[in-house]
Amino acid sequence: MNKALLVMAIVTLALFGYAVKTAHLPPASVSYQEVFYKDNETVVFVERDGWGLFEMNIDPKVKGFELSITFPEGTEYLVEYNGKEYKGTNKFKLEISEGGTMYVHFGIPQELADSIYHENAKAEIKIHMEKMPFWRDDYTLHLIPREND
Repeated sequence: MNKALLVMAIVTLALFGYAVKTAHLPPASVSYQEVFYKDNETVVFVERDGWGLFEMNIDPKVKGFELSITFPEGTEYLVEYNGKEYKGTNKFKLEISEGGTMYVHFGIPQELADSIYHENAKAEIKIHMEKMPFWRDDYTLHLIPREND
């Protein structure tokens, strides 16, 4: 009888651990502006000079989750969130405890912008939100050239 209970306890713990590891519950509801859906991809337009922007309206379900935005190598960014401005390159990280609108203005290297416009190169911005143990979500925004009018 004791062996059967031990086996059941081990199996239950293993299943619980697997469930926590693989669960993907978003820590916030996020809606975007200046982000579009084209050819089954979420896209952001990049100008010929390499600059682009988008907005994120963040409504947290849990407080204190970590938001990180990973840009292509060499990208400069300016992020404004709840009255504070953050400048940097390549990767942005912030702990989010309250809702608001995040304005993300970024500039990719000119060589990458030229290759996106002339060689159909692929580049993307990855957005990751996480709070342990099982609150996490990922978004990928593909960078594409703005179509001429």
